[in-house]
Amino acid sequence: MRILIIDDHRLFREAIGHVLRGLDEKIVLIEAGTAEEGIGMVRHYKDLDLILLDLGLPGMGGLSSLPRLLELAPAAPVVVVSGSAGDEDVRSAIGAGAAGFIPKTASSHELASALRVVLSGEIYVPPHLISAVDGDAAPALAPAGVRTTSLTPRQAEVLQLMGDGLSNKSIASRLDVSEGTVKLHVNAVLRALNARNRTEAVVEANRRGLLAPGR
Repeated sequence: MRILIIDDHRLFREAIGHVLRGLDEKIVLIEAGTAEEGIGMVRHYKDLDLILLDLGLPGMGGLSSLPRLLELAPAAPVVVVSGSAGDEDVRSAIGAGAAGFIPKTASSHELASALRVVLSGEIYVPPHLISAVDGDAAPALAPAGVRTTSLTPRQAEVLQLMGDGLSNKSIASRLDVSEGTVKLHVNAVLRALNARNRTEAVVEANRRGLLAPGR
């Protein structure tokens, strides 16, 4: 597996490299200190499996370089790993096509878990930042009969629609959000319920009495 790290801090590149090798000892790490250098690496290496991109790069910023990276390496998910984790940073990164957003304050365990989610083909944003992507920062009422436990109101709503058998596309249409946003919520629900897939999540939710009956 080839992973490109684009970050101007060598110490951080070394630290994140240590975490990545814990995922797979055969990982090949490629490093770049600027967006321009990173784009050059993408042109050279045609078989990248993952790109980690810092937003606060000197010169051409990380967000500005994101569309070019996606164009040159469409098969490699780009994950933003940023020291700035404001709502607008998250919205801009995911809106521009990033497959994930991980704050640099995340622990090594959180980083490894997030990258596993992305490498499985899903989109990752920490649960406490999902509302920034959804544009649903204001509190909403959870569906009747749903005891949310650690779920946000929106996640509880998605869980109920999962229980109704709706696909991600149908849920996105029902809630008037993007399918990528639905994927974020589904991932958060799976983690909250310690489930490996949607079926396990619905079974566990029923066991805990989290789904409204009779719908």
